[in-house]
This record gives sequence, structure tokens and C-alpha cells, in this order.
Amino acid sequence: MSKFSMGAIMAGTHFPTNCPRCGNVAEAWTEDGVTVKVCCRMCGYEGEQPHPDLKNGAWRV
Repeated sequence: MSKFSMGAIMAGTHFPTNCPRCGNVAEAWTEDGVTVKVCCRMCGYEGEQPHPDLKNGAWRV
């Protein structure tokens, strides 16, 4: 089983985002507010990326 499997809901903030591979809407969540875990059910992409609020110059540390 993948470490990003959505079978178990983890504590954190869940929101939709675009998949970096195919561009479709994917599930995303963050536990620490710095990185976002992305799971796309259309193409199977699973990975991490920086939180969208922190791109182009973080306003918080």
C-alpha cells in the first residue's frame, strides 16, 4: 500500500488542487502547512510539492 493512500484519513487540511502530471483535479492535504501531499486518481500520480501559499516568496516562516 502506498504511503499516500487515501484509505486512512489523516489529520490536516484537505483541499483540491491540480495534478502536476495530468492537470486534472486531485486530492491534496497538508499536515505541517509547508508541504502538500497530492494523490491523483486519474493518472495515479502520488507525490509531494511545496504548499501553494508559500510559492513566490513565503509570507511566513
